[in-house]
Amino acid sequence: MSLPPLPLPLPIAQFSAACAALPLVSIDLVLTNTDGQLLLGLRNNAPARGWWFTPGGRIRKNEPMAHAKLRIAQEELGLPASALERATLMGTWDHFYPDSAFDPEVSTHYVNLPLWLQLTQGEEKHLQLPQGPGEQHARWQWFPLAQAETDRAVHDHVRVYAAWVTQHLL
Repeated sequence: MSLPPLPLPLPIAQFSAACAALPLVSIDLVLTNTDGQLLLGLRNNAPARGWWFTPGGRIRKNEPMAHAKLRIAQEELGLPASALERATLMGTWDHFYPDSAFDPEVSTHYVNLPLWLQLTQGEEKHLQLPQGPGEQHARWQWFPLAQAETDRAVHDHVRVYAAWVTQHLL
């Protein structure tokens, strides 16, 4: 499925004003491999800069959720649309941060829709994980679920995700 063009991102001043006034809606991709490990990236950007976190992104204005899932999966990871057909919505979660992507003085409230997907070996092998300066993540790592639940370098929101996945794998 090809993705239709979307409006350009908001200018920084408008985005900052939106963060200050409204919650944002986002999708996190909670991916496990066949070894039961969780894929995490070390965040380059605020909010959650410096934390191990799941890949994900905001739903844009006038973008249907189904489109946002595909865009985020393709842009962040190179995942095909067929993989998302197996994804499980983990619920609706509130994420609060003291800063935002463009302003350390503006807090961010995300209404987050995490999707759990256990990858096949073929999907795992073909992931495209952008990393380094200018990217969302400095590097990527597979964490055993038990480690992701307790590791203090893993963001609190992700530790809760890891516990949720562990509970649902049993």
